Amino acid sequence: MDQAGNNKSATVYLLADHLDAVLAAGEDLLKVHRTVFAEVPKRRPHNVRDLVDIQRRWLDAVRVLEMTLTLRCLQARERADELRRSDDRVDGIASLFIGGTAPLADAAAELGDWTEIDFQTGDEIAEYLRSRGLIPIDSEGVVSPERLVVTANFRIARRIELGPLLDLTAAFLDALELFYELYDEDELEERAAKSDEEGTLPTRPVI
Repeated sequence: MDQAGNNKSATVYLLADHLDAVLAAGEDLLKVHRTVFAEVPKRRPHNVRDLVDIQRRWLDAVRVLEMTLTLRCLQARERADELRRSDDRVDGIASLFIGGTAPLADAAAELGDWTEIDFQTGDEIAEYLRSRGLIPIDSEGVVSPERLVVTANFRIARRIELGPLLDLTAAFLDALELFYELYDEDELEERAAKSDEEGTLPTRPVI
């Protein structure tokens, strides 16, 4: 394989790794409520200190995952642009991904300032939920633990809903597998069979 071929291969696998990381972070966001509550002692009723602790744990976990997903998505956009310039087969799906995630490019400059931007008011948890589309804009400032749930409507960096972003990412990764056969067929079949037995969605191999 010549140098150009080696570069293309490296770009494909780097891109697939970023896309896979976006999916993983998105899946973790959707179950962060269960993860956080599993670490909280089962005391009822919660006092004020308990509620503040739960809110802080949830917020810290969500913000880390949101930032991870955003950064990986931005890196995937760069690799996708490189790949579409060297392989016409992926130009359509790569352009769709780049266009669909364009709003996140504007978020790059804000990554280090999210705390200041999101929490200019006293009810920081509620403000964060409002800005991500999880509660109405005019919702009260007091947020119960039961409302600390990330859904597919969660707006990543206040710009793109999580559900459509994950669908777009999965479609792009599937296209890469179709064109480049990234994963070993036996491993894919084994994972699919295991998921059928467990009644879960098949997971992708770690690249």
